[in-house]
Amino acid sequence: MVVILIGVKTLINSDRKLKKFTLSTWATAFTISVLGGLASLSLPVWAAGTVNDIVVFECGKISTPDRSFWSPGVDVNVKHDMVASCYLIRHKNGLMIWDTGLPAAIASKPDGISIAGGKINLFLDTPFPKLLQEFGVAAKEIKHLALSHMHADHAGNANAFAHATWYVQQAEHEAAFSPLAKKLNFNLKTYNKLAESKTVKLNGRHDIFGDGSVVIIPAPGHTPGHQVLLVNLPSGPVLLSGSINELIATTGAKLLIQHDKEQNGQIPHAPKYLR
Repeated sequence: MVVILIGVKTLINSDRKLKKFTLSTWATAFTISVLGGLASLSLPVWAAGTVNDIVVFECGKISTPDRSFWSPGVDVNVKHDMVASCYLIRHKNGLMIWDTGLPAAIASKPDGISIAGGKINLFLDTPFPKLLQEFGVAAKEIKHLALSHMHADHAGNANAFAHATWYVQQAEHEAAFSPLAKKLNFNLKTYNKLAESKTVKLNGRHDIFGDGSVVIIPAPGHTPGHQVLLVNLPSGPVLLSGSINELIATTGAKLLIQHDKEQNGQIPHAPKYLR
């Protein structure tokens, strides 16, 4: 079984899309189709190695009074709630973070903050670095950092891990530190310290630990260098897919939506873990 964690763009109308899939029609491989890129993977990729586990953290809440902000003309004025998720990946050769959630400063705002002219409202109880500390892991222990992309609900606390090795697609890196960042709604203040980090600039896939257990795969479209992460758990592969725009599943995969509040309520969170 492949477990797929999907980002906010796939979330729109996901309840209707999922009804189209049945276990009897899913094949033995899967294809992820995203605007601007296509990644095709087969299960044998994961035969090499596995991580110990993944620890999932809720790193903020997102609400909108108009779901059509992400799907023009569909679900106009339909209220919708989402979550921002962060992941601690524990491997025998080191700890890795995938996405860092909403900026810590939002936690000081009891009523959250509103952006995009009130179309997006952000709320945060506890910043990710503190959640990590409460779990028993200090930020300084993290050796590897990768972000699906540089939007603030994914890169909001990136500076807390500037000491780690940062894995980023070259196109995303170039956009993040150029005038294009503002046009893409990147917030440089949330990740400016990464400019001094040990950085591995990618132009394609990258095997973090060299054993096939954690592989970064480019999935551009949402941003120039958006990427997804494939992790091989003892129970099977998991895809952490940030905010990819479209997903086509042709396998017996169980779809778990990364920003979906209800589905995330069914996923073990820290101090529990996925295996």
